[in-house]
Amino acid sequence: MLKELVPRRRFVAGLGLAGLGLAALPACTGSRTANAEPGTPAAGEGHGATAGASTAEEMDRHHAERMRAFPAKTEGLGGQPLAFRMEGDVKVFELTAQPVQWELEPGVRKEAWGYNGVVPGPEIRVTEGDRVRILFRNDLPESSSIHWHGVVTPNAMDGVPYVTQEPVKPGDTFTYEFVALPAGSHMYHSHHNAAEQVAKGLLGAFIVEPRDPAARPVVDHEYTLILNDGPLGFTLNGKGFPATQALTARLGERVLIRFMNAGTLHHPMHLHGMPMEVVARDGWPLPQPYKCDTIDLAPGTRVDVVVTCDNPGVWAFHCHVLPHAESRAGMFGMVTALIVEG
Repeated sequence: MLKELVPRRRFVAGLGLAGLGLAALPACTGSRTANAEPGTPAAGEGHGATAGASTAEEMDRHHAERMRAFPAKTEGLGGQPLAFRMEGDVKVFELTAQPVQWELEPGVRKEAWGYNGVVPGPEIRVTEGDRVRILFRNDLPESSSIHWHGVVTPNAMDGVPYVTQEPVKPGDTFTYEFVALPAGSHMYHSHHNAAEQVAKGLLGAFIVEPRDPAARPVVDHEYTLILNDGPLGFTLNGKGFPATQALTARLGERVLIRFMNAGTLHHPMHLHGMPMEVVARDGWPLPQPYKCDTIDLAPGTRVDVVVTCDNPGVWAFHCHVLPHAESRAGMFGMVTALIVEG
C-alpha cells in the first residue's frame, strides 16, 4: 500500500529530523495498554482541556515518547499487490475472508476480519479492459459477499446478497468475473452485514490502470491511503499512529496519493506545508483539477491528488476531525507524515 517503507534507523538518523522541524508536528501523547481501545486517550487523560491529571511536563514527555516511536513497527502489513495467474486471457485472483488477530499499534491487538489475513486486503491492480476472475472463499463464522465499489460489472457480479446473488455461506465459495471498467481508483468490500464486516477490515483497493499510459498523471511515487473507522479505531491502511507509515519523496518530486474512505464518517485529510492538486474523484479524471490543503472524504469516496514536493521537511498529514486524530492524550489514529528530503 505504502510501497516505499521508511526503516526506523533511516527515518530518525538518516534524515536528521531535528533539523527538519519535527518539533513542529502536532503533539502526540498518551501511553496505552495492550487492552486499550485504539484511538482513545490513555488512562487519566481526556479530550477536554481541563480533563485528566497530567502536568504540562508529563504531557510533553508523552509527546516526545510517541513521536520518537513513529513509524512504530507492528506485525502485519495490508494492501500489498495481490499476485494473479493467467487462465487463457483471464487474470485470476484468489481472496479468502477470515478472522485475524491484527496489531493496530505496538501491543494493541484486536480481532479483525481480513482478506487473505491482512487489513486492508491486498491491492488488486489490473488494466482497463482486462477480464478478471476472483475466486472468493468465506472462512468467516457468518455469510459474506464482495462488492466491487466503483467498478461497472454485470448485475450478477455486483455482490449484494438477495439483490444480485445469494450470500456466501461460511465455508462456501463464489466466483466473480467481469471486465475491469472504468479506469481509476476503486475499492472492494463486503456488502453483507457491512456495518460490522467492513469496519472490522473486509475492504481493499481495486485499481484499474488506463489502457493509454498518457492518461495517467506523471509522478515519481504513488501511495494509497485507505481510511476506516469502527471497532479497530481510526486507521490509515489498517494501522493507527504511531504505527502508520510515512510517505517519502525527494525535493521536486511529484507524488500521487489515492485516498479511499471505507469508513462510515467524514474524514477531511489535511496536508501541512504544500497544496494537493485534486485530479480525480471516484475514479473519474476531473476536467479542471484544483488545489487545496484539506480534502473532505465522505464515506465511499475515492479522491486522487498529486503533490509537488517543493518544500523540504517533515510535514504533518492527518484527519482534521480532531477526535479522529488528536486529543489531550495526543496524536493517534489517522495521522502520518509526508517527508520531503532536500
